[in-house]
Amino acid sequence: MSLAVTLIMDRDAINRNIENTVSKVAYVLKQYCSDKGCPCNIKQFVYWAGKQQGSGWQDNIQNQLVESSLKLVCFEQIGDCEKSYGLEGSYICNNCGIKWNHFSIEWRMLAFHKRLMKVGADDPGKLYEELISNDVFATVGFEPAGRKTLSLEQWVAFMLGRNLKT
Repeated sequence: MSLAVTLIMDRDAINRNIENTVSKVAYVLKQYCSDKGCPCNIKQFVYWAGKQQGSGWQDNIQNQLVESSLKLVCFEQIGDCEKSYGLEGSYICNNCGIKWNHFSIEWRMLAFHKRLMKVGADDPGKLYEELISNDVFATVGFEPAGRKTLSLEQWVAFMLGRNLKT
């Protein structure tokens, strides 16, 4: 098999993985909005959208969750935010009135840590014990060791409060 064919196959696999992630994140958010009107008071959402990412790695599912959440009809960008490092903007949920800050920090060229955090709330990373997805982009030597990782299917189960199965 030639290198060109291998690269095309790899690109196709990467594209399928991205499409699968986007669809699963959309599914979870649709469930939240149909059940509660918004994701704002769902503990798993608050955790996953706002948890800290590592200095040498990023959680790709978290980044997709943040991007997709900001496109929900219930979220509206507002000009009511103090400037701080990485703060992209503030949002309000038109369903429940909770305010959120959206952070995006480029930690490596074209690689970002994206977070969506409730204004005035405690660090959401304390809600669960260092859960991350197994879809992580990392600099060699900075992989997130010692953390419990979830596959995309396990992530969906976790986010919807279902029993995690391997």
